[in-house]
Amino acid sequence: MIYIILPVFKRVEFTRRFMESVRKTKKTNVRFIIVDDEKSIYSNFYSFINEEDVDVLKTAGDVWWCKTVYQGIEYLLSSIKRDVLFNDVVIIANNDVLVQSDIFNILDKLNDNCIVHPITKLVDTKEIVSSGCKVTSWLPFITEHPTDINRPVVEVDMLTARFLCMKGSVLLKNGNVNRELLQYHGDTEFTLRAKKNDIKNYIVSSVFVTLDDNDNSAIYQKSFFNFFKSLIDETKSNSVKQKYLFLRCSFGVFKSFLITLNMAVNGFIKVFIRKCFGS
Repeated sequence: MIYIILPVFKRVEFTRRFMESVRKTKKTNVRFIIVDDEKSIYSNFYSFINEEDVDVLKTAGDVWWCKTVYQGIEYLLSSIKRDVLFNDVVIIANNDVLVQSDIFNILDKLNDNCIVHPITKLVDTKEIVSSGCKVTSWLPFITEHPTDINRPVVEVDMLTARFLCMKGSVLLKNGNVNRELLQYHGDTEFTLRAKKNDIKNYIVSSVFVTLDDNDNSAIYQKSFFNFFKSLIDETKSNSVKQKYLFLRCSFGVFKSFLITLNMAVNGFIKVFIRKCFGS
């Protein structure tokens, strides 16, 4: 069985579109675990509650990505016997991506000791964007994001969770996502922890998902005002608090502070380059 954990907040049309792209693959042993974090209204919960291939859950509302995914994984762990889940496939996905007809070929790369992710392309331009990175240095903070991939698989230190695939055996070995984190970096902490547990993280070059960068901010930030605003906005991936909490999972207080500061400086330099040179 293939279980797709789908944390959602509003955007029912995105959820529907993602699910339909998966259904078009004609894979029959897929079950969606939708975890709705929209407080009070729960529009996704009520939109999909009667669909046969879907289990729908509600969070307490506004608990953000990490606790939402945590609840979905806990649901699997409590609903499926350990020896059965061991041989199943678990995928953590975002509803702002679309899959291609051959996406499940990625499962051929799975074993009891790896996590895999397809290449990510922007839906409009087909530009390849990051699906994960290799950390060259923590301090100064330097990463490599493979985008020009000619090898079948590329090993990295951390992966995103746009379509993060693993066997149940790997999930059981690595544990749940860290619910002490907030909206961002739960996927990178999960996969970095996996590396520490001798689980490999791979980007698979033969398949891809397309990403709708709907707010056009995560990838092409060019405004200094918006950049500095995002540093103190806990709802943004650029939030220094979110980065610090992620780093504290691996490092002490002082080193986490220094790396967070270095990340902010790196972000400022990137915005400066985009603004001045348009790249």
